[in-house]
Amino acid sequence: MQALLIRPVRVTDAAALVPLMGELGYPSTTEEIEYRLARNAHQHESEAWVAVHDGAVVGFAAGLILWSYVSNGASAQLTSLVVSSETRGTGVGRQLVAHFEVWARGRGAKRVVVTSALYRDDAHAFYPAIGYPETGKRFGKPLD
Repeated sequence: MQALLIRPVRVTDAAALVPLMGELGYPSTTEEIEYRLARNAHQHESEAWVAVHDGAVVGFAAGLILWSYVSNGASAQLTSLVVSSETRGTGVGRQLVAHFEVWARGRGAKRVVVTSALYRDDAHAFYPAIGYPETGKRFGKPLD
């Protein structure tokens, strides 16, 4: 693979993110993604990036700094990670995660965490392979 550019996401990337969000299991319109990107653009404790190869967006990642009540150090949560199906297995995901980790360290995070839905078998193989052991379970409940 040629050089990969990882840069902060822009609202103008919204159309390119539509197929990636669909692959991640969150079908979205360009307008919905534009709204989400604009809403999160001014959150000083979060950041999002795209991976660009040959002018095309081939990956997306987002992170959030979390401050705990049970420890003094911050954690960083990788809240989103997706690589286009055509590009998976080429190192894009690893590079996005490495970029996220540098960002997290720069904001004082002492730990990084990621959650993954039970049905994401590929992710369950990917994360341990890059040094993220399984450490617990996640529970969720929609608020109607």
